[in-house]
Amino acid sequence: MRVATVNGLVTLFYDGSKELCNEELHDEWEDQLVEHNDEDIADWESWDLSNECKQYIRERFSWQQIIVVEGVTEIPEWTFSDCRNIQRVILSNTVVRIEQLGFSRCKSLVYIKWSVNLEFIGDESFEECNLSSVFLPPRCRLVGSWAFGFNYNLNIFHVPQDTELGRLSFNKAKFLDKFPSRNTSTLYSDNNEEIHTWIKNIHDHEDYALHRACSSYQPLKEVIMSIIENKGLRAFKMENSIGITPSQYLRENPYADVTEQDIIKSYLMKMMGEVV
Repeated sequence: MRVATVNGLVTLFYDGSKELCNEELHDEWEDQLVEHNDEDIADWESWDLSNECKQYIRERFSWQQIIVVEGVTEIPEWTFSDCRNIQRVILSNTVVRIEQLGFSRCKSLVYIKWSVNLEFIGDESFEECNLSSVFLPPRCRLVGSWAFGFNYNLNIFHVPQDTELGRLSFNKAKFLDKFPSRNTSTLYSDNNEEIHTWIKNIHDHEDYALHRACSSYQPLKEVIMSIIENKGLRAFKMENSIGITPSQYLRENPYADVTEQDIIKSYLMKMMGEVV
């Protein structure tokens, strides 16, 4: 597999030709990780690890971006687990499955370009990453337990209605602070249906038509324009029940080909034309 610097990031072009997770070396690393803690991670080279294990971890820590090439259909379990300096993951549209713990503890991971054909996200796949927004593709049918757990900055989570969400799949996400229930035990129970229904239907009210349009798969300019023409540009800054504006959704939406600036320009030109 090829490694190159792309836009200043050390990038691995993953083609699935070899298994990246060495179970024996990973177990050795895990044992030391339990003995120490994240506060000591900067000094990991001084830990009681074999030279082979140190080389293994150095390589995994060297990657800053993963580009999954066309033809790869699956990310096997543990493949990029504990690759702590990965910031970006670009999935080709041939990827349909991400198995258990595929990207767990990638603590620098802030951006994912999803495969539009992704169907399955396994248990703990992105646990303990640093994602602030997730827009699951429309073909995604199952998100496993704890899949996005402990992404403490996760404030935007857009999920298709038909997607089955596993137990505590976004445990400790920031947006859960806004969950409208006084029963905090609901957040940590095995049955999260109340939360899943809430997050899937958060934009059902007509007041949130622009939120719905901006967070949708491949937002349509004409739909957004029609709402803006009705409600005015101030609608871009209206917060929903978790404090997110349509402007934020549109900016973070990885499937959006239109920008807020495009809409504003078109709207103002139309208004000027009507005045003239």
